[in-house]
Amino acid sequence: MSHIQLVKGRELIRKLRQVGVEVEPRRGGTGHWRARYGDRTTAIPLHGDTDLAPHFVRRICKQLGIDPKRIL
Repeated sequence: MSHIQLVKGRELIRKLRQVGVEVEPRRGGTGHWRARYGDRTTAIPLHGDTDLAPHFVRRICKQLGIDPKRIL
């Protein structure tokens, strides 16, 4: 049986920053942060201490052009 590794939103932001992604909160007080890597951008939901599933983290990495193995 495989173990699904959940990632906390703040932990994901920390890991993204370690690989060179610019991450900052969006203006207007929404629960989403903006991530930029080169010419690619995406939004990251950050609602309290919520867990993010691996498939969601992989989708964020794909949108930014990053190998998910660098994050997960």
